[in-house]
Amino acid sequence: MIAIDRRLLPGESPRKAYDDLVAYVACYMKRVARAGITIEHEPPWIECLGLADRDNRAWAEQIASVAHAMDLPCELVGVPYGTDASVISAAGIPSVVFGPGSIDQAHTKDEWLAIDQLSSATDILTRLACC
Repeated sequence: MIAIDRRLLPGESPRKAYDDLVAYVACYMKRVARAGITIEHEPPWIECLGLADRDNRAWAEQIASVAHAMDLPCELVGVPYGTDASVISAAGIPSVVFGPGSIDQAHTKDEWLAIDQLSSATDILTRLACC
């Protein structure tokens, strides 16, 4: 069994990405002509849309401006992982991925974050709520 993790860019269709991948594998198998090999494709076990900057940039900039005003590091970047923010944004609610800690430590058996990072994130959210 081979599992493929294909992340979508903003605006890409999950169905089209799946169909393109199936077509690519079929084309490859024709080229290598492996007799006796059967390819079976299972449907994706999860589909996560790409989070579009177009609909969420203003909200991200507002968060970043509060962080900068507090002399905290803040960078607006795209990330290559799935998040509920893409689903929420697709429903028309501006969404960003924001929070303390590092993605390198997130969702691991030793997940942790520094208390000062938690405190800074809390301060940013409090200032946003009070604006």
